[in-house]
Amino acid sequence: MKNKFVSSILLASAITLAGTAIANAEMVFTGNAGYYNDATYGGIVFKIGYGGTGSGTLAEGKTWTISNNVLIGCCPNNYQPTFLHIYGTANTQKNVYVSAISRSGHCYVDGGTWNCGGMFQLGMQTMGTVTLRNKGTLTIEDSFRLNYGSSVTVNDSSVLKLTLESDGTFGTNGGIYVYSDAAINTITLAKADNLVIETTEYTNAADQFVLENFLATDQNIKPKLSSLSFSVNGNTFTADDESALNRHLSGISVLGYENYEKKFVVNAETQSVALHLSKIPEPSAFGLLAGLGALACVASRRRR
Repeated sequence: MKNKFVSSILLASAITLAGTAIANAEMVFTGNAGYYNDATYGGIVFKIGYGGTGSGTLAEGKTWTISNNVLIGCCPNNYQPTFLHIYGTANTQKNVYVSAISRSGHCYVDGGTWNCGGMFQLGMQTMGTVTLRNKGTLTIEDSFRLNYGSSVTVNDSSVLKLTLESDGTFGTNGGIYVYSDAAINTITLAKADNLVIETTEYTNAADQFVLENFLATDQNIKPKLSSLSFSVNGNTFTADDESALNRHLSGISVLGYENYEKKFVVNAETQSVALHLSKIPEPSAFGLLAGLGALACVASRRRR
């Protein structure tokens, strides 16, 4: 039937089939959505909008957990976009791919929570979009890859969260990873602290340290940082503008390191951006330094 959940399951056993049906019971799909065996996406992948229109909605108070890679917006030969609305809690435990070839994917985290346990790839041969609003949260465990003029919009006090691994890296490729010059990708933040770095797995007591590849580019294709544009509280600049990064984006939230000064450093050779953190002295330390300075002045005068 049209406009009803259409599932094409290519799995081996009835037991597995029952398990997948239970896994997706909390989601409401319209059009085409189902499991397909596709080596391009690591084997069995759940595709929303394959071979026809398709969309999914997760209602408030509902939880959707899926252990397969997910593709939102897919070919062939249909140019209708695919939409995914998250009002509840979505746990996609592996990679998420948004938009492929002829069909774009559009994701909305609308007051809900989306936990992506792998890489989140936005844009593949056509653009994709992610919009966070009404205090929605998207957490990405591995790299956040942007391509083909894709866009991210974080409204109100919603949160886009990147995750540090235990070794202080941002996953396979970097935190925000640009891998094409095909079009300008954009990240729009209502304010800088819409962007959060989760550090639960990472502990560092040093007063100064560097997080490499906060922004990174594909070293094989060699796109430019200038193909990523930020808009923060109405201020627009490209990712290669070190001065603007520090002026408008230094207010991002690094959980557990709130009392550290943040400085972005652009590497023009590798087209990447590192985030330097330096601990800000306690107010008592400022007083001690001032006192030492006064004593030094007195000693200098006595010598004269």
